[in-house]
Amino acid sequence: MYGIFINAIKEYAIQNEGHQVWQQVCESVGLEDDFFINSEFYPDPILENILKGLLHFSGKTTADLYYQIGYWWALHSVPKLYLGKLEKGVPAYRQFLLDFPLFINRLSLIYEKLNLTQFRSVNYSQDAIDFFHTPYRLKEPRFSEGVLQGFATLYAISDADFSLHRMVTEGESYHFRIQFL
Repeated sequence: MYGIFINAIKEYAIQNEGHQVWQQVCESVGLEDDFFINSEFYPDPILENILKGLLHFSGKTTADLYYQIGYWWALHSVPKLYLGKLEKGVPAYRQFLLDFPLFINRLSLIYEKLNLTQFRSVNYSQDAIDFFHTPYRLKEPRFSEGVLQGFATLYAISDADFSLHRMVTEGESYHFRIQFL
């Protein structure tokens, strides 16, 4: 796992759970130094142990914590990485969902060992998009829901303008239908 993603979890923890909780997580994981270089690759157990610590010290369920991390990541990390325009409204949000898999592919060119996640947009029309998310480590459908809801917030889409439905899981992929109202 690259430092850029561990740093995103660290930022989430400090801003949403507090610095004291982050310190407790670091102590429980045995992190003497909580500085991660964005472009450096770290062993996956580091992230797994950080997430276990966050679950323990935040008191949240796995589903709730992962939803909040996904939502926060979409709002705070994606705008730093995404080079496209972040215009407001349904057409921009719709286009972003269609382009997002290409964005992830571009990231994999920058971070050669990137195995974070896979996204696919299929069966799209003006009214709906079927969106598939195959997570690498955060294997919880609520994480995917948080990401999609965070994208909607990022594009100033109100609940009256779209609905998000979890469909039947296909293999390791979570399937969502986003309908534009």
